[in-house]
Amino acid sequence: MDAAAAYEQHAPGFLRARDKSNIGARVVEQWSRQLNPGTEVLDIGCGAGYPVTKVLVHAGLSVWAIDASPTLLAQFRARFPRVRVACERAQQSHYFGRKFGAAISVGLLFLLPESDQVNLIRRMSEIMVTGGSLLFTAPLEVGTWIDLHTGHECRSLGRARYEDVLERSGLRLIATHEDEGANNYYEAQKIV
Repeated sequence: MDAAAAYEQHAPGFLRARDKSNIGARVVEQWSRQLNPGTEVLDIGCGAGYPVTKVLVHAGLSVWAIDASPTLLAQFRARFPRVRVACERAQQSHYFGRKFGAAISVGLLFLLPESDQVNLIRRMSEIMVTGGSLLFTAPLEVGTWIDLHTGHECRSLGRARYEDVLERSGLRLIATHEDEGANNYYEAQKIV
């Protein structure tokens, strides 16, 4: 079972757990303050929107979102009826056929096989304008573990590999951040 199918199967439990947690909101809020109000931001793997999309909307950003789980997106649509959303897997998405000033992906990248992670970073770069900002989560260390919500195997390529993939994709690593749950965030800028 791939990550998208696993999250759809475990969507009710994930919703209950994520809706009670504000972990990561502070990092996303700090990142969103660097963006101009109205910046068009793509939220990749948005889930039901708490807390990430909620922070982005409250920051005055123009949010677009994708997620592969119909169950999670039903909740998302009820919570954010004005946000444009598509039920698509990140790896096959057309990303609304447009470019964005920023992109964010929290809790998704490390759920994918290595080749899909590399391709997704490249695709995120392609859909961003020059100077655009990217924020995504993945551990700084190389390793594998089992996702607590789904039992799905996760894989971190580690900071050195992610930085190399970013550079090869026309992005420059600006900083890394850590939230109160010890999750790592990579902040990058589109330079080409």
